Amino acid sequence: MNEHGEPEFAYPEITGYYLSWLAFVASLRQGLDVRPAATAAVEWLGTVTSADRPPATRYYFGDRADWRNAATFTFDLAMVCRGLHAVRRLVPEHSRRDVLQKLLRHVMPASDVLPVFINMQRELPDRWSTRPGPFQLKTAAALLSIQEHPAFWKMFYRWNGRVLDGLDAGELHAAFYALEGLVQFGVSGKPEALHEATGCFEVLFGCIDDARSDVIAQGLGLGCTLRSLGFLRTNRWN
Repeated sequence: MNEHGEPEFAYPEITGYYLSWLAFVASLRQGLDVRPAATAAVEWLGTVTSADRPPATRYYFGDRADWRNAATFTFDLAMVCRGLHAVRRLVPEHSRRDVLQKLLRHVMPASDVLPVFINMQRELPDRWSTRPGPFQLKTAAALLSIQEHPAFWKMFYRWNGRVLDGLDAGELHAAFYALEGLVQFGVSGKPEALHEATGCFEVLFGCIDDARSDVIAQGLGLGCTLRSLGFLRTNRWN
């Protein structure tokens, strides 16, 4: 949204989250038909994805340049792939599978290293999102839920135990991404990751302020997930 409260751009990453959410809602409310919305989202992804061209990071409705479109971020593609995987029984299979397979060909590592970005067209600014870091745990875990690859486990062993290293209390977004990845690894065969995620969450939760609603939402979502898995049961969380 821009300063006038109007939509400013569309972007594939949020479309992936949207598809995951639609699948979740459909599992809770059997009478709710989310298929038209999910199908429309998949169709849009199909229009911006081809075998030789992954989608851009952002699609502005006006004429605006954005450094984020100077590369393709594997995190974004992973969130789209996860969403497409989640709606596999809600949308026409041929179109869903076609888009997913094209995206996987772009995002799957060619070696045992999962890059932060591919297709760089010019130098990017130095941000947490442009350099390797624990947030890649979420990238790897999302893709691991679809397809095995040694690079994903390499990410786990590289970054687990390091989420709080060099933590900037003013930038919790990336740290919560890392915890979301740890939780996914935890339910995928690494239960120790759940204990690490819980310990880190208890530290990070105390750093949340009211400046960013997305960080607050991440904290609430993670807390609910960890509690549903049997953690955060002390008096502090009751």
